[in-house]
Amino acid sequence: MAITLAMLKTFVSVAENGSLMEAAKQLGRTPSAVSMALKQLEIEFDAQLFSGERKGNLTPTGIFALEQARNLTDQCDEVFSAIRAYAKNEIGYISLACVPSVAEHILPQVIKAFHAQWPKVEIEIRDADSRSVINAVHSGRVQFGVASLAKKLPGIEFTPLFEDSLGLVSSAEDAPPLPNKNINSKKLGSFLKNKKLLLNSITQSITLPEILENQESSRITVHNVTSVLALVKAGAGVTVLPRLLVPETDTSLNFIPFTDEKLRRTVGLFQRNGTLLSPAALSLIEKVHTRIAEIEHNMGGNFTKLELAASE
Repeated sequence: MAITLAMLKTFVSVAENGSLMEAAKQLGRTPSAVSMALKQLEIEFDAQLFSGERKGNLTPTGIFALEQARNLTDQCDEVFSAIRAYAKNEIGYISLACVPSVAEHILPQVIKAFHAQWPKVEIEIRDADSRSVINAVHSGRVQFGVASLAKKLPGIEFTPLFEDSLGLVSSAEDAPPLPNKNINSKKLGSFLKNKKLLLNSITQSITLPEILENQESSRITVHNVTSVLALVKAGAGVTVLPRLLVPETDTSLNFIPFTDEKLRRTVGLFQRNGTLLSPAALSLIEKVHTRIAEIEHNMGGNFTKLELAASE
């Protein structure tokens, strides 16, 4: 019979109490069961652990065994406590990557609420464009990512979270006169003839002819959202961004949604197929859903929370 953790705990209890009866009470077992466990342990060690029948004195082997058994049982108790804490989200590690709009407008409230509840969970966040987010998930550098769906990749599962409008972003002074507060492709083409289009990862993914024509003549590509908005405010050009990235409270910027329903982006959760997320990660994702619902309530038609079913 192999040595078990229960045997070692029984031995430690008897050695510390100096009595089979007291150890049996402490362990919630019968004295005969405790005695049998000690005999089995001595058979496995091929040595006596106690001097005499009363179990009050340890042999030299017993003294050495007690020290080792205490170390092992204490370590096991720590491991078991850590596993229980991990399962309850009390400790753990979460790594994720997300696009800037999510990092700026969704995660702050999510992280604040999550860490107020689970302060010992370590979180690492990478801010990147959609392609880099998906690559980070695919390579295993992060546990999951939140980004725009560009194309399906083998081995990657995508669950849609929300979609929002794409629109033309200009400074307040450069805003085109549009009574309907939106813009179609014809008006967009006319407006862009006299404006510099600032390119970014969003503009490079749009196949609209009016955008493609201006991409060829543009000489400015900006990968950082803060930088491209600063250029727009300075009158250096206009750009195309999702609704979520343009603060409604910033009166120096003007966001004009496109009328074409196809010009909306879908943002969702990326993770590798077959990957089981930790309880802490699942709890954080649940708070992401809650935050998205709040944003939908505040922003209306330019932002829509999607169902939690994975795309086919």
